[in-house]
Amino acid sequence: MTHHKHLSYFWNTEKAKAKIKENKIYRKAKDETSAFHVFGHVLFSLIIVATAAVSLNIVEKGVNEPKQTFNKVMGVQIVLAAENINQAELTAQSHAQLNIKPNEAFTFNLSFENTGMSTWTKETVYLKSISTSLKFKHEYWPDPYHPAQLIEESVAPGETGTFKFALKAPKKFSNHKGDFLLVNDNVMIKGGKVEIEMNVVEDPANYKSATKIVTETTNPKLNVCNLKLNIASVNSSLDNETCVEKFALNEDGPDVRVGLFYTDKMISIKNTAAWQIYDDNNKLLASIPAETIITLNYIDAKKEFAFDLISKAKTVRSLTNLTLKNFNQGIWEITTLEDRPSWNKTINYNKFTGNLALKFNDYKERVWLIETLPLEKYLKGLKESSNPDPIEYHKAQVTAARTYALYHVNKFKIEDSLFDLYTDEKDQVYKGYAAEQIMKNQVKAVEDTRGVIATFDNSVIVAYYSARSGGQTITHKSIPYLKSVKTPYTAGKGLYGHAIGMDQVDAKNRAEKDSWTYDQILKYYYTGIKLEKIY
Repeated sequence: MTHHKHLSYFWNTEKAKAKIKENKIYRKAKDETSAFHVFGHVLFSLIIVATAAVSLNIVEKGVNEPKQTFNKVMGVQIVLAAENINQAELTAQSHAQLNIKPNEAFTFNLSFENTGMSTWTKETVYLKSISTSLKFKHEYWPDPYHPAQLIEESVAPGETGTFKFALKAPKKFSNHKGDFLLVNDNVMIKGGKVEIEMNVVEDPANYKSATKIVTETTNPKLNVCNLKLNIASVNSSLDNETCVEKFALNEDGPDVRVGLFYTDKMISIKNTAAWQIYDDNNKLLASIPAETIITLNYIDAKKEFAFDLISKAKTVRSLTNLTLKNFNQGIWEITTLEDRPSWNKTINYNKFTGNLALKFNDYKERVWLIETLPLEKYLKGLKESSNPDPIEYHKAQVTAARTYALYHVNKFKIEDSLFDLYTDEKDQVYKGYAAEQIMKNQVKAVEDTRGVIATFDNSVIVAYYSARSGGQTITHKSIPYLKSVKTPYTAGKGLYGHAIGMDQVDAKNRAEKDSWTYDQILKYYYTGIKLEKIY
């Protein structure tokens, strides 16, 4: 449980906002300029198409056609002409609705008649998945937004085109719907929208349609993305896009850099799978077999990292920082790290799952071991609660933690920083793989709230929280959503932490004794926020 969040972290909030704003103004101007050029090209293309259509019409009807016909087409009918070029009619689909087990895969077939004026080609006509259908993504898809290409080499007007692709059922029991779009060169073909519906059930053979389908009512839906984030470059020109589309987010969220610890001593490490060591120039220095202990050292006098390869009887040296790539997704063990909780000395929080890096901090003149891993995986290794805590409290806690972490990832995309988060009360208590094995209820809460964050005025909030506020939280003058609220379950018990934002003890009691849901909890401590599922 967190005891203290340092108030020194408040000072840079406005500075970070200013930098983000400056960054977004530049990007907006750039995007508007790009949008103007794209619009110009599209308009010019439509004028050419309309002019050709009118010219053919005049040839067919004779040279005595009134001149105002051209003006009428240019003014009104140009849009209709463009629509008629790309049109389709769904003629067959292999499944309208089906009952299916979680994670089960199957093949889906679609047929469309080309009812437009242009010939479809295999190179340009394909199905496009949007945010609602990403939950059906199969590993066979060429990419998440491109599940299937036209099978035929070409489909002339009046002919039928077909698509065959794999779908995978979500892992949660529920009724799931997703839309796919037929596009030609990334332009939607009129009549080419298809909805696929799956009932994910335990026993599809005996499933009855009258059976009540369990749905999640408290999880926010994927919304149109208006967030001010710096976590990826924004190159898309789509309208009404989600954050998944806008920032190219995967299902585990953006990467988080966690400063595990610093040391002036040697670090010994091994992995359950084979791994590799690279320098800052991405040069491979060594390939290490599974379960082989390597000891890495920073030699201050020479300003270099060094490690011994006993199998080759040589010492490898590097004047740059080192990256330890976990390309086989094994489990690291830092054999020189002792981090055992007082309540159980058999546990050692010295195991991690992401990529690691050894970086020398010139300012402090010390070496940091830094882990980089996806946000959702990071959340599963937190130790800000206890496993027996109520599930709705777990969900509130991990959502606040996800929001807090994303705020810092977003901030440090435009600010120079060695890493995004500390592993202690300066940020959030993180213990890695060993904690994930212990905190099964927390892991479930992370899955149940995947991608859900708290926002205010289209920005990720800085979701401060502390252990106990002593009866009432404190208002932060410069942050509008951090207002004072009463915390009756910690009244008279003394202050334990900075008392800003969520009171962990009070929140746990509200979930346990008052049956509050996680969204009720969060919206109580953070005034005026929205909960948005961004991936």
